[in-house]
Amino acid sequence: MSALERTVLRIAVFLGGAMLMAIEISAFRMIGKTFGSALRETTAVIAVFLAAMSLGYWVGGRAGDRWPRTATLVAAFLSAAATLLLVPYLDALVSPRIAVSGLYFAIHAFLATSVLFAIPTFFFASVSPIAVRLFAPRTSESGSTTGSIAAISTIGSIFGSVITAFFVIDWLASIVQTVIFVSIIAFATAVAIMLVASPDPRVSLRRYGILSVAGAILVILTTTAVVSSSRIDPSFGSAVGWRVLYVGDSPYHHVVVREKPGYVRELVFDVGVQSRMIIGDPFGPGSAYTDAFHLAPLIRPTVRRVLIIGLGGGTAAKQFTRDYPDVTVDVVEIDPLVIDLAKRFFLVQANEHLHVHLADGRAFLKGSRERWDLIIMDAYTSNRYGDTIPPHLVTREYFDEVAAHLTDGGVLHFHCAFAGSMLLPALEKTAESVFTSVLVSKGEILASNVALITSNETLAERAKKSAASRLPNLAAYIAALQPTPAVPSDVPLLTDDYAPVDLLAAKRR
Repeated sequence: MSALERTVLRIAVFLGGAMLMAIEISAFRMIGKTFGSALRETTAVIAVFLAAMSLGYWVGGRAGDRWPRTATLVAAFLSAAATLLLVPYLDALVSPRIAVSGLYFAIHAFLATSVLFAIPTFFFASVSPIAVRLFAPRTSESGSTTGSIAAISTIGSIFGSVITAFFVIDWLASIVQTVIFVSIIAFATAVAIMLVASPDPRVSLRRYGILSVAGAILVILTTTAVVSSSRIDPSFGSAVGWRVLYVGDSPYHHVVVREKPGYVRELVFDVGVQSRMIIGDPFGPGSAYTDAFHLAPLIRPTVRRVLIIGLGGGTAAKQFTRDYPDVTVDVVEIDPLVIDLAKRFFLVQANEHLHVHLADGRAFLKGSRERWDLIIMDAYTSNRYGDTIPPHLVTREYFDEVAAHLTDGGVLHFHCAFAGSMLLPALEKTAESVFTSVLVSKGEILASNVALITSNETLAERAKKSAASRLPNLAAYIAALQPTPAVPSDVPLLTDDYAPVDLLAAKRR
């Protein structure tokens, strides 16, 4: 084996590791948009990849021993490229059917990940053991060669993880295009191996040309990748006057319930306060933004059925069932611990007017044939890196799903915890792509396919005569209610294929 062949094979091993991690990161997002992105779904992706990799290592070793030539390695890359190219099409075909199937919901992500990614992962994993056999034809060299190849592949995996998460996805602005891009790189790698392994000296110019182009691409990708973090991790220390009632972890959050005795009780996810309850007035005002949820009943006094996605401490659910006797409320919450704590510490009690459902919000809508007069989105959370919301709950396809579950004249109220960020105009643009009438107020988005034309003065008068008159922040939300301002042309439309929530939430307007 010539020095050039050895160099190209080492680069191929490096790229094999990089591509393997690139498709795993893509899998998290692709699976997440249909099945959610919580601990269960993340675990499913990791488990399927590890299983496929284990099988790939074993079969790759056997194949390398039986066919110890570069053609075997080329076949692995070409097979990986071909099967990976099918992933976007399989996703469109298979994932929706799995999501609405009668299968136990906990295995949905396992099944989808297996169908989409197990085979290309298997072929990418087979690269390293085949390369070991090519580099170590004698048993006496197997130890050092195996270590060297494993190190190169692992370094490639690190590179692939970072470059995909911090650059490639945003550069291409598409998960689908990212998967196709990786497939093309796998194909190009196979071609490069074939060229350098060719005995015909006339292809040498093409050999070096391809290597030069590949090197240029690597340099461009690495030098243009920008990885930065300007946020300091916040944390809650021991606050004077607070008494901790509960501390625990769920598959989604680190949860704390704390209170200032005789005054207020709070539900905290990780480092962010999710809900507040005045102990002496448990059905009264909570966090300031929850007052805005009463805008829709003032605009549409005929609201009778309400769906709230995100329970928290249940402020809105309790207020709607108390303030509007004719209203029935359904609440969807993905975290069973949150439901338990809302019942134990925040007086949320299911009854004929309040029904609590354990499910992912999007999956719940997809599996339901019900329609509501008002759907409230309140599913954001906070972690040590800032506020966030699951990307699959902000897209045009999701808003289409919401619109299909609204009655004639029904209203979507989307609470945006990112009013000062570029995520708000992106959400406004996305809402306008689905709904014909959209109003905003201090980060709250109201959307409907029937005109929302009630004047602010009329709403203020209605508020004075309603049970919501006691809410201290409602008047300010009414006064600020207006049509959406012009959205800059560079603001992205959020789709299942590309919804850079964390990136937009970090950008100030």
